[in-house]
Amino acid sequence: MSFQDQMLICEKCGKKFVFRVEDQRRQAESGFEIKPPRECPDCQASKEVEPGLREGIIKWYRDEKHFGFVIQRDGSEIFFHRSNFLGEEPAEALHEGTPVWYELEVTDRGPMAVNVHLKE
Repeated sequence: MSFQDQMLICEKCGKKFVFRVEDQRRQAESGFEIKPPRECPDCQASKEVEPGLREGIIKWYRDEKHFGFVIQRDGSEIFFHRSNFLGEEPAEALHEGTPVWYELEVTDRGPMAVNVHLKE
C-alpha cells in the first residue's frame, strides 16, 4: 500500500493541515481503516472528551493481571480493566490485534476504556 501526504482543511477552525504519511501508516499497521482526521491537531488537542463508542484494537491483555491496553485511532494507548469488558470471558476473547468498541471515561487516574466489547 502506498501512502502520500494529504493537505486537508480543519472542519472546526478552517486551518490547513497535513495528514502525514506516518499517521496513515500507523493507522494501517494498527489494523484501522485509513481515515483522514476531520480536525487539525490543534483542534483535536483542545477537544473535550465526547460521549459515544470509539473503535480500538487490543494491544495486549493479561488475564492473570486482569487488565490490558487498547490502541486508539490516534495511536495512543488507553488502559482497560477486566471489570469494564462486556461479554464473554476476556482471556478467551481478547488477543493482540482484536478489534473492539469502547467508551472513554476520565477518572482520577486518567482516561480509561469502559464498556469494552468485541467489534463484530
